[in-house]
Amino acid sequence: MGMVSDDGLHEGWLAPVFQDGQRGYGVSGGGIPHDHIAVGPEVQGPDGTWRYPSRPAGEVTSWILVCHCSSSSGSTATWLGPEFVRVPSAALEDLQTRRIHAVDADVQDVFHREDVEAVVADLWRTEHLFTVGTLDDVAAAAAGVAAARARLDGAVAMARHGGASWADIGRATGMSRQSAQERWRTPPPGPRS
Repeated sequence: MGMVSDDGLHEGWLAPVFQDGQRGYGVSGGGIPHDHIAVGPEVQGPDGTWRYPSRPAGEVTSWILVCHCSSSSGSTATWLGPEFVRVPSAALEDLQTRRIHAVDADVQDVFHREDVEAVVADLWRTEHLFTVGTLDDVAAAAAGVAAARARLDGAVAMARHGGASWADIGRATGMSRQSAQERWRTPPPGPRS
């Protein structure tokens, strides 16, 4: 298991990536050799046993930050974040520039290193979770603007029906008579009584 957001809707982790772009699954055990990475869901073999398809850990060239995202409505999505390149020696490792060294036996669990987890968790929060929250705010604000426009259109229609002039409406909305007339002279689409 990787990182889980406070609301439980997001789970992030580092997924191993092979040179051809195939991503590893976050699974170990289950008959996967210790020097291999699972690359797909369990499949049943001809002998009836279940096993994960796998590839040698030595073929992993990088890791990518992945988040499985859910919403309260039940929809799901996958977010892909920055990639961390695998380097051949500890001397070349630099987590701030997203370079990680891991021997084959540690490739699957490199995320569990405290130093790696701290950097990855910070990126996940700042590049994904923070954005998710701000986009929710944008969506809520946009819905508020749409609702306010609908209320304003209805109020203008009622004012005109009640005999208000375009000059009166312009003053009430902070625009000229001509601008008010151009904006609202045609009733908004919708059912008429």
